[in-house]
Amino acid sequence: MGQKSVLWDRMDARPLTLLDQTLRPYLPPTYPSLPRSPQVGDIASGTAMPPAAHLVYFPSPTAEPDLAPDGYLAEEAPPEPFAQRVWAGGLIEFNPLNPLRVDAISSQTKSIVDITIKDTSALQHLVFVKLALEISNSSGHCLTEYRNLAYMKPVDLGRKIVAHPRSPDFTHVIDPSEILLFRYSSLSWNSHRIHYDSPYACDVEGHPGLLIHGPLTCTLLLQLLHANMPPGLTLKSFDYRAISPAYCQQHMTLNGRWMQQRHKKSSADDASVLCELWATNNENGIAMKGVATLVPSPSTV
Repeated sequence: MGQKSVLWDRMDARPLTLLDQTLRPYLPPTYPSLPRSPQVGDIASGTAMPPAAHLVYFPSPTAEPDLAPDGYLAEEAPPEPFAQRVWAGGLIEFNPLNPLRVDAISSQTKSIVDITIKDTSALQHLVFVKLALEISNSSGHCLTEYRNLAYMKPVDLGRKIVAHPRSPDFTHVIDPSEILLFRYSSLSWNSHRIHYDSPYACDVEGHPGLLIHGPLTCTLLLQLLHANMPPGLTLKSFDYRAISPAYCQQHMTLNGRWMQQRHKKSSADDASVLCELWATNNENGIAMKGVATLVPSPSTV
């Protein structure tokens, strides 16, 4: 813990173009289009990247023999018996003045900032690993992501059904397919077998089907927000938590609700707007929920 690793990457247009093609069939028709290069058809150089698009960049150069048996990074895993892992949530803080842009060379500095052991009645001991990822380009800081991973002993992962108590202001129903999960795994260089290897997901880890990626659900919620964004606002942060699993080929509903309260911490926060986002599974239970903070776009301040 405390050691830092740095990865460099060019925010190449092709992965973002493929991500856009992968997600767009699952987004509302109001989701805005991105400018394209007339020559090759990819998203144009210099375009500001949509929120959470950074999750398909900065792939870890890890050879297959260096992966854990579940296909994920062994370097981030605690020792046995905590062999089962899930994406538990996180916080993404964006710099509206310096978004990631297509073709910009950028760096990601990653470190483990906290390891916590929690005793729960349902799952006995859980190990939470918190990662910090700082992403910058030649103009400075672009975003900070705090990523929470949970590790546990192999258990029965029967999901709890927690319904949301309020009605959404906007909503969108999707049916995630195996192709969606495969393409997102490929784009994000994510070889965690629970997302594409059905015999492993069902027979080894006890899931009823292929598990939808936590970062994919996070991305879909932020793109739903982007499709319903009021004019003159931009995303400042998204603080979210995974509640229960969601599975491939089952209905998922993406929801958003504008919240009345405003931030009052400083004069810079007076104009901020909060939006609650959540995804529900086919049993109407919350799979993921979070709060997005929106602030006036720099061009409108």
